Amino acid sequence: MTTDPTNIMAKLTFREREQSCEQTFLHSGQWWHLYTPGKETPVIFACSDDCRYAINLLARCSVECPPVHIAAFEIMSDHIHIAASGERDNLLAFFRLFRRRLARYFSNRSTPLPDSFQPCLIEIADIKSLRNTIVYINRNGYVVDPSFTPFSYPWGTGRYYYNDIPCVDAVSNYSTRELRTLLKCDTPGVPPDFKIINGHISPTSFCAIKFGMAMFRDAHHYFALLTKNVEAYSELAAELDDGEFLTDAELFTQVWKIVREKYKLERLSDLSKAQKQDLARALHYDWRSSNGQIRRILGLSQYEVDSLFPLSKK
Repeated sequence: MTTDPTNIMAKLTFREREQSCEQTFLHSGQWWHLYTPGKETPVIFACSDDCRYAINLLARCSVECPPVHIAAFEIMSDHIHIAASGERDNLLAFFRLFRRRLARYFSNRSTPLPDSFQPCLIEIADIKSLRNTIVYINRNGYVVDPSFTPFSYPWGTGRYYYNDIPCVDAVSNYSTRELRTLLKCDTPGVPPDFKIINGHISPTSFCAIKFGMAMFRDAHHYFALLTKNVEAYSELAAELDDGEFLTDAELFTQVWKIVREKYKLERLSDLSKAQKQDLARALHYDWRSSNGQIRRILGLSQYEVDSLFPLSKK
């Protein structure tokens, strides 16, 4: 009879859990945050089929390349994020293969893969930074699209953290011809025990999700960081020169604090036009909000916001 490791962790003290996480991190090699710039990049993954292809391609490249262990990734419409451990050169070789094949996939379209789709690499120095990076990545799709929760966005690893998503199909059930059609390639080259979900290879088959979860003390720890770590998201977004990183509800909470502390008012509607414009600048520069988000939060017209930030209008 085997012992459930979850039950073992449940019996550990807070300090013992934290030490276990830190030891796991220290013995796991170099960690990196690889991302492509989203700012000024046109839409790349325009539909579900594009996102499925990108995930399948990540799976294929992870099999073919030297060891790269992906703990988290997210496919967005105009960029991607990956948290992975491994040698720097191996990670860059992995991305080069991914980009080359992705460019081939887009070669017959009117809009080819943009030149700006290039890797930016930041080394993750400690477990706190790794935790923040994993959570930041797993939040991305949820932040941008209000129809999703952090556990339902389909094009990344977020839905698999502390959440059992059953996969009812496996690569072994597909013929070579069927796999070629599914993966859109002549030589699939993926292990027969890889699982398939919703037309793409499940991230649980090629990503080190359990290893990523081992960086958190438990599910409560992860969920707390997922929902309450606003300051860390702000720092990461600034470092990455990333855009919108809070949901409207999360941003409204911050705005409410500013209204009470800075302007000494009790209601957003009591702000003068000048105060709203001043607050709009804070949201744009300090909180990296999009013009659309500023309009929604402050009740300004699209024309007013676009006049303040003409380079950010879409």
